[in-house]
Amino acid sequence: MLSFIPQKAECPNCYKSLDTKPIRNQDCPHCGKPILIRNGELLTEEDSKIEDWLLRLEGLGVTRNDFDNNRDQLSKKFGKQASINDTIWSILNQLIMKYGKNLNMLEQIYREMASMVSSEGRDPTQYLMEAEKVRNRRLPESKSEKEVFLGHDELAYIRGLRKEGKLEKAEELLYKAEPSPAVLDEIRKIASDRARSAKKIGDWQSVVKHLESYSDYASKWRDYCVKMVNQEPPLHTANDIKLLQEAKQKLGE
Repeated sequence: MLSFIPQKAECPNCYKSLDTKPIRNQDCPHCGKPILIRNGELLTEEDSKIEDWLLRLEGLGVTRNDFDNNRDQLSKKFGKQASINDTIWSILNQLIMKYGKNLNMLEQIYREMASMVSSEGRDPTQYLMEAEKVRNRRLPESKSEKEVFLGHDELAYIRGLRKEGKLEKAEELLYKAEPSPAVLDEIRKIASDRARSAKKIGDWQSVVKHLESYSDYASKWRDYCVKMVNQEPPLHTANDIKLLQEAKQKLGE
């Protein structure tokens, strides 16, 4: 009978031996730095980010050699090692030139640009709009009355704006976006935040206005939302429904 022999490995950060090879992300017991797992390989946090980006850009033909060569060139130009994001940004700009006539590729490049600037806490609107322009050229029959489509990173950027209290800036982008359930949920949360702020100063009319404005918007886009992902728009929470009822009672409605 064969006995199980634990597989040994080295920390990719400090190169010290580990008792067993990790099977999930963990910190090194020696140096304390993160060890991340990608396809069974042990990677540093930086290498894992590089691999994640290369996986995203694989369909655009970007390889690790492309990344390393671009990083070397930028590092010489900057006089210090270029960051991952600076390197990927350089590659994306080169891809615009390379795939300028390939609308499928060009749309993806602009969406990746939007994703990157969103992850850095910067406004992705201009890149989202460029992506939509390309999409409308590619699929003119499917043109939406909305200007942009928000992905995971863009929605994370908007959540950050909301948590910072930058509600107008968040709303500006949300109302330009295709009304997916995730987009509608962010609009709902902003309406809730505004209503609760209004309650604190006894402005019951504004409480009603903010909460009912979301209800009206969700109702307007219900059919689109159901058709898009077979899902109803998010409803107000039980607490917000109670707040709306309270406001109407205060106003004698």
